[in-house]
Amino acid sequence: MSHPPYGTNLATSPEHFVRQHQTSGTTGTPLKVWETRESWDWMTRLWLRQFRALDVTPKDTVFMAFNFGQGLGLWNALDAGMESGALTITGGGLSSLQRVESIVQNRATILICTPSYALRLAETAQANGIDVRNSAVRTIVTAGEPGASIPGTRARIEESFRARLYDSPGATEVGHIGMACRSQSVHVVESEFYVEMLNPLTLDPAGPGDAGEIVITNFGRPFAPVIRYRTRDIAKAAYERCPCGRTLMRFDGGILGRSDDMFVVRGVNVFPSAIEAIIRESSDIIEYAVEVFEDRGMFALRLRIEVRPAADTGDRLTRQLQDAFHRRLFLKTDIEVVPAGTLPRFDGKAKRVTRKIADC
Repeated sequence: MSHPPYGTNLATSPEHFVRQHQTSGTTGTPLKVWETRESWDWMTRLWLRQFRALDVTPKDTVFMAFNFGQGLGLWNALDAGMESGALTITGGGLSSLQRVESIVQNRATILICTPSYALRLAETAQANGIDVRNSAVRTIVTAGEPGASIPGTRARIEESFRARLYDSPGATEVGHIGMACRSQSVHVVESEFYVEMLNPLTLDPAGPGDAGEIVITNFGRPFAPVIRYRTRDIAKAAYERCPCGRTLMRFDGGILGRSDDMFVVRGVNVFPSAIEAIIRESSDIIEYAVEVFEDRGMFALRLRIEVRPAADTGDRLTRQLQDAFHRRLFLKTDIEVVPAGTLPRFDGKAKRVTRKIADC
């Protein structure tokens, strides 16, 4: 930044700000974001709208399985949980096992975390003989990743907890733009955001049913506004009435991926979410990692997987995966089965894709 720490685009003087957060820096230098008391209350009201859409009441207990760091993450969900009247418990600083125990012991009914971490909590519970399927959890709200809108990921999380999973997207730079309804659709809060769907290459409007980049103007941060902000998130907009009765724009299938996460393998545009969609269809796979590497002047995929102890680790599972990647993504994939516990686990946003070349 050429004018640290605030830059040059603030619409007020720094003494009005009461919070500072920053982006994760997944695709570049972390971007700092400041909040006034008014904008923070606006952000909290957006999460409160989400809780009301899912019928959260003072009878509920909300568990925040979230490390409270510099990222904006789920900080506003904490405040909104309390404003809804629900008992709101933070899991910051606890191990995964301690969080699972707290969820069960406190009879939490609402779980808030990332999709990857919901899977991690389920894995931890199973490894320690804790039956979370018979816990009080009935609703899981996830953010930070597109996993909750991937059918295989959603099914695995819902089966693990015997609960309903809802995807509630947002971004540090713009706010909590999405609201999941009881029909598990993701709606745009159009009273608070003006959203355009554009072709990420040409910036022309995306056609009906076409995937486009979400471009946002927000209305609740007058002292640090964004106008036509390119989020890099890709989705398909739908406008017909939702089964829940709402007529708000919604994202058909949730957030499909990020334009800057996409890579090209042998001429095929690949999103990490497309890889996850295939892998999560196999209940035998616990965790995975993807490597994009150069092979004879072209880019290829190498997949490492952990499987359940009782699963078939021979050629059958490998052949099934290779066949699925070939049929659906037209890609040849090298697959290696690795011992349980080999691959990293994630408390927040997962980073399962590694690029071994500078540009792919």
